[in-house]
Amino acid sequence: MKTTAEYYVIARQLFLQAYPQLAAEINALNDSDAENVGMSLCQLKTLQADRAWAAYVREKKLDGMLFAIQLAEPDKALAAQAIECYLREHAAALGISWEQFCRQNQLSIK
Repeated sequence: MKTTAEYYVIARQLFLQAYPQLAAEINALNDSDAENVGMSLCQLKTLQADRAWAAYVREKKLDGMLFAIQLAEPDKALAAQAIECYLREHAAALGISWEQFCRQNQLSIK
């Protein structure tokens, strides 16, 4: 199973492939653009790709990480495991038990 960061990178790449005009605009950024904002070109392109992905998931009212896993993981069983792992991490970050998290979000516990 991939890490959440790996799923995110794959999903963002797939997103940019689905929107070639947007990818072309990001790829057209140059060193001068990067210098103007005090970044390297790689940092600027990554930032812009992240912003585009974030805007897309926000507009669609999606959880970006859940959507990234669903988009980037073709194996449905592995996707389900990755989603559960992500949600368990989310529950821990909130400081609540997995059972409480499931009750609050109307999820069935396995």
